[in-house]
Amino acid sequence: MNNTRGINENPKLDSISIFFYALLVLIGLVNIYSATSDVNQTFSFSITSVSGRQVLWIGGSLLIILTIAFLNVAVIDYFAYGFYAITILLNIAVIFLGKEVSGAKSWFGFGGVGIQPSEFAKVGAALALAKFLGTYGIRFKGRKNILKALGIFLLPMAIILVQNDTGSALVFLAFFLVLYREGLPGYILLSALWLGILGITGIIFIAKEISHWWETGILSALALFVIYLGRKNRQFVSAVALITLISVVFSYGVRFAYTGVLKGYQRDRIELILALKEDNKGAGYNLAQSQIAIGAGKITGRGFLDGTQTKMGFVPEQHTDFIFCTIAEEWGFLGVLVFFLIYFGLLFRLVTLAERQTTVFGRVLGYSVTCIIFMHVAVNIGMTIGLVPVIGIPLPFISFGGSSLWAFTLLLFTFLKVDEKRR
Repeated sequence: MNNTRGINENPKLDSISIFFYALLVLIGLVNIYSATSDVNQTFSFSITSVSGRQVLWIGGSLLIILTIAFLNVAVIDYFAYGFYAITILLNIAVIFLGKEVSGAKSWFGFGGVGIQPSEFAKVGAALALAKFLGTYGIRFKGRKNILKALGIFLLPMAIILVQNDTGSALVFLAFFLVLYREGLPGYILLSALWLGILGITGIIFIAKEISHWWETGILSALALFVIYLGRKNRQFVSAVALITLISVVFSYGVRFAYTGVLKGYQRDRIELILALKEDNKGAGYNLAQSQIAIGAGKITGRGFLDGTQTKMGFVPEQHTDFIFCTIAEEWGFLGVLVFFLIYFGLLFRLVTLAERQTTVFGRVLGYSVTCIIFMHVAVNIGMTIGLVPVIGIPLPFISFGGSSLWAFTLLLFTFLKVDEKRR
């Protein structure tokens, strides 16, 4: 008798993940309709409307799902680097050939349709990272492998920063969490955290017009104090001295980038979120109106199509980056709670699937999908409630737009196909 225990003879894509995916896409469509429908009509639908176009994007997503479902999983592994290379080339090309939208030159225009290659760069980076770690093993031995792994996602991140699309670029930081799961030394994450603290401190000093010499002095004093405590250990003293030097150079780099590279509206957004300035008519208008809309929903919400902030169009881009405002205003705290539970259910399921993979490729891809979705959700919602700068990234499966929906669909179902093969 053949031992077939634990083997699914008719493997299928994970139905639980598909259920959560379908719920989120449906919630997105309903709220896109609510955010863009005519305030004077109770119900109207046209395929040429914003919600109608979203239906077309959903139809395209179904074609992506069907294609992946009938794809041989070996093709995914084989073309991982190739897909990554294509996304890199597209993101370079868009800098020269793309059109500018909201200050970022990150869109290809085809008639009335726009495609944002940075969305697909996340898929390419996830596949390439999974391929690399799956080929060379999960342990980071030596700096060479660490640098290669970091380079896989830092390269597209840098290119997207050149496009002036800060929000899309920051999402690539999610891959640090993936690498940590795969054995990246903790000191690298701590170093990144320390640089983040230095960056924020530097911005505060600039906004308050405090001389850069104060930064240098504080860092030097702190270093001398730590060196005094560990003065008997020469290696420790050398390490602290090196860290201090790097920190000082980095703080000067932050000052240069903030004053000489970032545009005025970007500095305004950062200073608003750090509570360094107030401006409810200019750069802070979106945030102020977003918070009003969210608060207006209270416990049970105003009801479908009855949100005053939503229907009167007080929040710009409410069907895209600020669509969470529509959900909060019309469905209230209880609706938001259900909404969060659906997202949590999907993320928890993806972690479960990632942990049961029998290959490094599958596990890394699974955690990449999970961390990218988590980063998008955390930053987008944090942006609408004022916890992070207004940097403009979509809410996965919810916000209007084909590039985002197609990229997340491709990312999710590629992993589900790999998981199907595992079984």
